[in-house]
Amino acid sequence: LKFAVIISQSNGKWVFCKHKERDTYEVPGGHREAGEDIFETAKRELQEETGAVGKDYISLGTFYPSAGFCDEVLHLYFCKVASIGASHPDEDEFIEPILIPIEKAVEMVLNNEIPDGKTQVAVLKAAMLVNHKKV
Repeated sequence: LKFAVIISQSNGKWVFCKHKERDTYEVPGGHREAGEDIFETAKRELQEETGAVGKDYISLGTFYPSAGFCDEVLHLYFCKVASIGASHPDEDEFIEPILIPIEKAVEMVLNNEIPDGKTQVAVLKAAMLVNHKKV
């Protein structure tokens, strides 16, 4: 089972989804559709869930959210935002796009205000790259 996650940067802020049902902030992501390349999944989910179109994509690698328990593999990506338009979430997704400053997002992860594991990994990996001027 493959799942794509993407963290994107726009003018010193990251694009998140505020999930209204769970009252959480998460990076966009979703399962790969049949026959779809996982990188294309990441790009599609970013645009559907937030309206953002990315550029300058890089892979942040993969991780297993619960190794030994399930066979899910998460593929992480980072990009810069080329443009933001209207979002088109699935009809069963109750989310709204929101921009959060990079430093605030890291603080939220460290204070457990963002409890979602995939979002924590993406935020901390991307923050290290930004802080070391590698993106």
